[in-house]
Amino acid sequence: MPCLSGRFDPAIGPLVNLAIAAGGGVAAAATSAPPGGPLQAFPALVDTGATVTCISPTIVQALQLQARGKRPMGSATHQVVPVNVYLVDLILPFGPTALVLDNRQVMEFAPPANSAFQALLGRDILCQGTFTLSFDGHFTFCL
Repeated sequence: MPCLSGRFDPAIGPLVNLAIAAGGGVAAAATSAPPGGPLQAFPALVDTGATVTCISPTIVQALQLQARGKRPMGSATHQVVPVNVYLVDLILPFGPTALVLDNRQVMEFAPPANSAFQALLGRDILCQGTFTLSFDGHFTFCL
């Protein structure tokens, strides 16, 4: 069972490097990626409160993604607003292996100012495995 584990700052939460490419771009990245190519890694907050994985406008611009439509997003304040939806490939590093998720729908969100993360890793991915968070500042995500 592959696992991803690490330490986290309780003031921020667990962060992981999430590689992202335009939908269908993983195969292209593996075969003909130009320098700084289509596959880039971004810090993602492991967010058990997020139903769907989300990306920031910074990621959208960096990867030159095109919106595929809109979807309502509810926040902790119970406000529901329509946000852009994108189709991306996601790669999570699990030591010598990786979890590759092709053509996943993600939603756009606005991270807090000066945020340590540019993406939210949501339950759409976390529920594929087991996620543990301990009071001693360690986390583990296993498939």
